[in-house]
Amino acid sequence: MDQLEEELINAMHQFHKMRPVFCFSEISRGKTIVMGTAWQIYNSREDHKVRVSDIVLRIGMPAPGVSRILKSLEEEEILRRSLDPNDRRTTLVSFTDRGLSEIQKNIRSIEKALHEIIEGMGEEKVRTLCCLLNELYAQTESVFSKSDWKTERENS
Repeated sequence: MDQLEEELINAMHQFHKMRPVFCFSEISRGKTIVMGTAWQIYNSREDHKVRVSDIVLRIGMPAPGVSRILKSLEEEEILRRSLDPNDRRTTLVSFTDRGLSEIQKNIRSIEKALHEIIEGMGEEKVRTLCCLLNELYAQTESVFSKSDWKTERENS
């Protein structure tokens, strides 16, 4: 492996270390992902209806895993689940007052941190970085999704 390849791997691993920073308070990464996804869906829909099936589709996590996380968030009084009165086969998710307060508090903290990062780096550098990271992600996804790469790895 040459020096640039090592630098790229090290740079990519640095972001893995940042994951806990973007978690909500003392909530696990899985719960943060489910809460954040529910919040995105909630805000993107006029009726604010969040279906469990929409969360599952957006996250790409198996339904039983999402259900376990939702059950835990329900026990912590962050979210509540109910049957859709218009379609009893559909389970809806809504935020409790505590859940709304928790997510809004954490969003403000993250926004403040992001503002400081942008201010420190400068808007132009951040825009360039975002473009480059999106391109890196697309290239990485393209390379690792190729069937010949998978075959080569399996044969190694």
